[in-house]
Amino acid sequence: MTGRSEAINSIRKALAMLDERMQRNAGYGVYIHAKEQLGRMLVELGHPYLAPTPKRDWVDIGLMAAKELEAHDIELACALIDADYDFKHTR
Repeated sequence: MTGRSEAINSIRKALAMLDERMQRNAGYGVYIHAKEQLGRMLVELGHPYLAPTPKRDWVDIGLMAAKELEAHDIELACALIDADYDFKHTR
């Protein structure tokens, strides 16, 4: 299991990397989707009660990152995969 602060840190790291890339390609659908999910993840982690793991399966940025980004932006792909995993495994 992952602690909330660790999950928040990995999400913020992914968001920082994503913001940098969005400056060059703001309309890229993968970036837009990832930013929306990362934002929602931060909001949910800010609540005192976190939904059980099965109710967090709406997060799909890890799969999307592996499929869409791994070949040309491994650093961002890894950050998104880490954020996905940490969020889903936060206690």
